[in-house]
Amino acid sequence: MSRTRLTAVTALVIVGLAACVTISRYATGGVDVGGSPGTSRWEVTLTARGESMPGKPFRVELSNPPSFRRQHVYDESYESEELSAHEGRAAAAKDRPDRKTTLKPTANPMAGAGAQPFVVTQRFRCTLGAFHPNDAMKSGDRLDNKLNPEKDHTLAATARIECNHPDILDLARELASGQATKQDQLRAFLEHVRGLRFRDTDGSGSALDCYMKGGDASGRARLLVALCRAREIPARVVTAINLHDDAPPAIHRWAEAWIQDSDAGRWLPADPTFGHYGHRNWPQTYLVVRLDDEPLVRGPGADPKVTVLAEPLVDRAAADDPPMRAFWRAISFASLPPAEQHLVRFVLVMPLAALVVGFFRVVVGTKTFGVFTPALLGLIFRDTRALPWGLGIFAGTVVVGWVFRKVLDRYSLLMIPRTAILLTMVCVFLLTVVILTARAGVHITGYVALFPLVILTHMVERFWTVEVEDGTWSAFKTLMGTVFVAVAVALAVGPEAVSRWFFRFPETLMVVVAVTLLLGRYTGYRLTELYRFQDVIELQAAKAPHVGNGTAEAAPAKTAEVPALPAAAPVGGKT
Repeated sequence: MSRTRLTAVTALVIVGLAACVTISRYATGGVDVGGSPGTSRWEVTLTARGESMPGKPFRVELSNPPSFRRQHVYDESYESEELSAHEGRAAAAKDRPDRKTTLKPTANPMAGAGAQPFVVTQRFRCTLGAFHPNDAMKSGDRLDNKLNPEKDHTLAATARIECNHPDILDLARELASGQATKQDQLRAFLEHVRGLRFRDTDGSGSALDCYMKGGDASGRARLLVALCRAREIPARVVTAINLHDDAPPAIHRWAEAWIQDSDAGRWLPADPTFGHYGHRNWPQTYLVVRLDDEPLVRGPGADPKVTVLAEPLVDRAAADDPPMRAFWRAISFASLPPAEQHLVRFVLVMPLAALVVGFFRVVVGTKTFGVFTPALLGLIFRDTRALPWGLGIFAGTVVVGWVFRKVLDRYSLLMIPRTAILLTMVCVFLLTVVILTARAGVHITGYVALFPLVILTHMVERFWTVEVEDGTWSAFKTLMGTVFVAVAVALAVGPEAVSRWFFRFPETLMVVVAVTLLLGRYTGYRLTELYRFQDVIELQAAKAPHVGNGTAEAAPAKTAEVPALPAAAPVGGKT
């Protein structure tokens, strides 16, 4: 069996095994084992402590997070020794996406009694970044499909959103000047509010306070909403809990504005604290609790003090699970903590990135600095927002490092000290870029993560080596090829659907291996060679035998006349 045929058979066997694994997972309940799949799952506990007004009846309202968009909330419960809810009313409230639970004292306070302390504990579980919406999430989507400014008060001024204040009106008019659309105005408002000074107000700062003195996430969100309402753009504050496995849960607020498109409208989120904008790249760590500026828990007098605890849910096998389902659950990536899941998603798409680089190098013929450099760069900048700045800074860093490398070559330094100096120069260049862009009002830290400095330093050395061996033009062509392939990798692995698919069906890696095997036996022309040797190919085609009525006429073979050899002379010269 030839090697090409052996490679093809092996690739088919690998693809067949992958198909068998997928079919067996579907047949035995091994797909999405452990509940609704998503980027993370949490158990959240909110504890509210407060006091009632002396001798007066009171009630406490708990905010129940809605199941909508890509978050699913389930297994909700509460407990309190001092308060209770009517079961029928509480059960009916669970069917509403914008629901809340109202608790009242188990016994009416007596006249003349003092303040009554109370403690309420609310627990629920949630899935963030859910892959597929269930019925509850579909029902909750009506929160995004409705707009009634008179009922929702999305254009009205409030105590902490002073959209009718003269200073707010003047600022909104100034920022909106020259902006053609409502969405352009929203972006202008976002950039201005984001640049204001940060001042911690414990979430109580108003829009006007933020405009005059600066503010925290709550104040910035209120100011952004006030600017939108001042320009007759319906807007609302969103109250959420930021859930991270490496940080305690924190209350966070941002703004959403109703942007009317050609046929329909939509709520467009904008975070003036961290610079997030739009649904596409919105972080999947936020659990939306309320779609307004109200507190999580409302009570008599001063609102109760609320503490939030959150723990990642670990998927464990149930007692009645079949053996195969228990096996799939044990090896499922969904059972890992959120940080490990994030790492797994990154690792799973690396073979696909290497396949893309291999295709461009083997089939297209694009020259790059190695195989893993463009693959890693593409993975780092798989967020398309980071491509312009990230790859631009990467190319600029290589060129600047190349200039310093030419300077250091005069000193004939040893490799390790020279590399250490280059690393220092790369750091200085990146710090200079951060300072200059910040002064220009561009916050590149929101688009470019920490650069792999070792890779950049190594790239400078590779650039220098290629220049010495093949010339400066060849080095720059290889640099451009590396950037081009890195962009292709980022576009291939960047969509969330790709990492989601590999996370749910990791056996897809077997298909990637099979395709890579077939790619390894490719011996045809590269696309760049077809362009470079176009004249030679056309010449060969012109010399090819002509085809008549479907059969090629072979030209008669030319034979050269070989002269006859003389007869061998007898030994000794005798005849």
